[in-house]
Amino acid sequence: MEYIIGFLSFLLGIAAGYFVAYGKEKGKNRALKEDIQNLEEQKQQVQIRFAKEVEELKKTNVLNIELRKHKYEEKKKQFAKFFTLLDEFHAKSNEIFMQRFGPIYSKFMESYLVGEDTIQNEAIAEFNKGMMALFGELNQEHLKLTTETNSIRLISSSMLDSLLDKLTANLGEATNTAQEVLRMMASPEFWADQSILLPLQAKAEDQGRAIILIREDICKQMKLELDEI
Repeated sequence: MEYIIGFLSFLLGIAAGYFVAYGKEKGKNRALKEDIQNLEEQKQQVQIRFAKEVEELKKTNVLNIELRKHKYEEKKKQFAKFFTLLDEFHAKSNEIFMQRFGPIYSKFMESYLVGEDTIQNEAIAEFNKGMMALFGELNQEHLKLTTETNSIRLISSSMLDSLLDKLTANLGEATNTAQEVLRMMASPEFWADQSILLPLQAKAEDQGRAIILIREDICKQMKLELDEI
């Protein structure tokens, strides 16, 4: 009897150990399953967050591209407008010298060479009036160019600012020289000795070459600044 009781106790001990071990293992499995589930949830959250961040980056990148494109187009438009006005200024200057001044000067000489004081005085007054009108047109074109130059300074670099300063100064000097040449051509000193105009002509040519070089430098700098956008 004792032997049977001992055997049953032994079996119960084994069963108890089994069930305890099973319970522990099952607990471990449950915990592992929960850990896996938690990891999966965390992975999904990371994926969602990553997808949102990627989407935000895409939006930001697209926005930056659009902003750069807009900035490029606006800057290019202003640069092109500047060169258009610069070309118009030179065209107006050439028109004044090559077309408009000739008839005014010829009419003045015809009247002035008559020799009568009254006619000469009238010729001088008429000539000065015509010259003032030409200078007014030239100065108006110069003002338009200067205004556009100042507007470009709002978007230009310090290097471009420096080049625009040089151009403005040279254009002002060239305009003054041109006016001086026109005035001298209507003076008695010039009629007596036309060679006195040569120093002014040489000065005007030097100023013209300097302006061309500055224009080329400005064009190069503007292209560089557009490429950097």
